[in-house]
Amino acid sequence: MKKTITQFSNFHWIDVENPTEGDLKTLDLPLDINENFLEDALESGHLPKFEHSDKLVFIILRAYTATPDERAIEVGQISNKIAFFVYENALLTIHRASFDFISEHFKKAFDSVEELVLSLVNEILLTFESPLKIQIDKMDELERQIFLKNGRNISIENLYYEKAKARLTKKVLLITQNILNQFKVLDKSVSDLQDIKDTMLDFILKSDEIIDDSNALLNSHISFTSQKNNDVMRLLTVFSAFFLPLTFIVGVYGMNFDNMPELRWRYGYFIILAVMVVVSIIIYIWFKRKKIM
Repeated sequence: MKKTITQFSNFHWIDVENPTEGDLKTLDLPLDINENFLEDALESGHLPKFEHSDKLVFIILRAYTATPDERAIEVGQISNKIAFFVYENALLTIHRASFDFISEHFKKAFDSVEELVLSLVNEILLTFESPLKIQIDKMDELERQIFLKNGRNISIENLYYEKAKARLTKKVLLITQNILNQFKVLDKSVSDLQDIKDTMLDFILKSDEIIDDSNALLNSHISFTSQKNNDVMRLLTVFSAFFLPLTFIVGVYGMNFDNMPELRWRYGYFIILAVMVVVSIIIYIWFKRKKIM
């Protein structure tokens, strides 16, 4: 466990990194903390949450931490949470993962708890910016593979995981948006809060775009695959149409019966070959007229 205490002019900030349940029970804090809030703060997969009491406001937010190649199917695999215990003159943050933007905030100056919280919330939200951009670029690349390269190298498995990450991202963002709508700030912070909300809406729309693109790409891939199968079946049908009548003729004259005078014709073999050529030409002309070939 790592505990950092930062004193500002009007308040102090206590940041606790990677604590265990035992650490929090023995942690000497000059703050009155609800035990249920502490349990929520330690639960790794907890979704964003907003709750308040007479003494404090309790907030859980999640920052995006997954790598671009992460194959995630759960919220806990793409993000890590940060718990905020917001008091009038103090702030306590608890988190398991290490975040650079938290360390950078130790060196900055803030006039109020509200200003610090909004700044941290904005940084948490910005952790989603780069992953969303990378996912959008991946969707564009997959689209090019399908429409320009006939989808030969596309991986349905990768497409599934990209869609899953976008779906999880949207889930976290929507819950966070609901939490932001419950924020009550002073007049001087209204503009900052609105900027955060605008950024949140932009990210939600981008995650929606990724989900829509992944669905469209999946349908396009299925359509291209079906088209390839149809082309193969069409080719086999054409070959069958040519060879079935020829096979029939060969089968008839391959029978060893005595009463088959054509077998004894001097030019019977050449006549049958000519008939087979004529049948092939007729089939070819018919296919051309029907625009099958």
